[in-house]
Amino acid sequence: MQTVALGWFASAGIGVLGVIILICWVLGLIDVVKRPDFDRGKRSAWILIIVLLPVIGTIAYFLSRPTLPDEREKIIEAQTRGR
Repeated sequence: MQTVALGWFASAGIGVLGVIILICWVLGLIDVVKRPDFDRGKRSAWILIIVLLPVIGTIAYFLSRPTLPDEREKIIEAQTRGR
């Protein structure tokens, strides 16, 4: 009876970890598409890497992702407020 209560997540074997990975994968793809500093080639390469290697590609993207100037300003602002 518990399997029925859990729904299709349990029957498909996706589980909580699978849902978290899926959310990170989608967020990575959205971030690549919305980046203003990526040209067509760089954007296409990252999308291809993330789609073909979902877990490793997404982790690699987020680790190597350059910080945008707006994000840098927010970080510096938050650090100066904390002092």
